Amino acid sequence: MVLHVLDLPRLAYPMLGADIAQDLAMSIEQAMREEGQQILKRTMAHLSYHASPVSKYIEVGTPAEEILSMAQAKHVDLIAIGARGIGQFRELILGSVSHRVLTHAPCPVLTITTPLQELKNILLPVHGPEDAEHARHFLMKRPFPSKVKITAFTVVPIPRSILRTGVSAPEAKIQQALESAELFIDRVVTELNMLPYTVTGMVGMGTPAETILEQAATIKSDLIIMGTHNRSAVNRFLMGSVSHTVLNQGTCSTLLIR
Repeated sequence: MVLHVLDLPRLAYPMLGADIAQDLAMSIEQAMREEGQQILKRTMAHLSYHASPVSKYIEVGTPAEEILSMAQAKHVDLIAIGARGIGQFRELILGSVSHRVLTHAPCPVLTITTPLQELKNILLPVHGPEDAEHARHFLMKRPFPSKVKITAFTVVPIPRSILRTGVSAPEAKIQQALESAELFIDRVVTELNMLPYTVTGMVGMGTPAETILEQAATIKSDLIIMGTHNRSAVNRFLMGSVSHTVLNQGTCSTLLIR
């Protein structure tokens, strides 16, 4: 389903008069609707090679609310949305529409930040069994071609700033944490290898978001798939600090699953 939302401007100018304001509003809506039809036409042309049926919709309203409403009403399995950096602050780089959709969507959301020419390498950061289970359920739907390579990745969260200061960390404890992480990622890989994908596992150490981004750059990831953790009541952090940072600072597209 391809959706285009007409976000009509509010003409709050009393000096225009009711009749003039209504005529102007109708003219603006007609122009925006015609432009929207052209956008949908171009989009449909790009999707014409798919075997699945494609439907198109034009709605009038607030973009984020219309997207969320359709996702709820149509019981969609995935929302694919572009992200535009329209805010001057780093945490707003996704733009208000995509940020709100990511925060409140009832399903996984694919945020496309750059043109995705091909899909070969996927990085799958997993924090624990819940993340791994969500990923397994999503991948069971076979959303990608079988040729993709998935790297399951977990991070032992030992801040590098502590290690760099020369603070003596208990080596035995670090080794125990690494061994536990390796056992966990081995179980994840075993489960995912039952699906038609090539899956390998890796363990990193450091600040989770920073380490995930470094690993994505190292393997030249085309896509990062990760879960969300709603640990804060503040709206901008509803996605969780790690996923929030990866989304805003990553250079490849990101798929958030719930």
